[in-house]
Amino acid sequence: MTSRVNKWLSEERLNEIRMCADRGATPAGIAEHMGISKRTLTRWCEQYPQIAEALEGHKCITDGEKVEQALLRRAIGYTQTEITRQIGKSGKMEIVKTVEKQVMPSTTAQIFWLKNKCGYEWDSSLQDENEEEEGGVVILPEIER
Repeated sequence: MTSRVNKWLSEERLNEIRMCADRGATPAGIAEHMGISKRTLTRWCEQYPQIAEALEGHKCITDGEKVEQALLRRAIGYTQTEITRQIGKSGKMEIVKTVEKQVMPSTTAQIFWLKNKCGYEWDSSLQDENEEEEGGVVILPEIER
């Protein structure tokens, strides 16, 4: 086992771990990249401070957190840069056009976010149960003349 871990203790390999973490890779993804199990990575972090330090300060987010971040991003809107490239006269890829596009907020994503993050405050099904019915037919008693 020590020969496997020794190759990951070099500065070049530690930088590789840092880059994976910077790109938002999960601990399982980093372990897969390293050719080990997530459990082994956890054990190596406990035994070898260099590996733990390479991951320190880098938030390894789960898939659920990635989906949550994407939902929030869609709910509030964002700016996206689109770059068009093509092979130029020199035979190398060159940037032809750069366009910045505004993606508008999605009300559906906002509703979903609020219902799941703010709970009952935004859950219309709970509010309907607690509110008295409004509207409908009202029958008034007859007036004697």
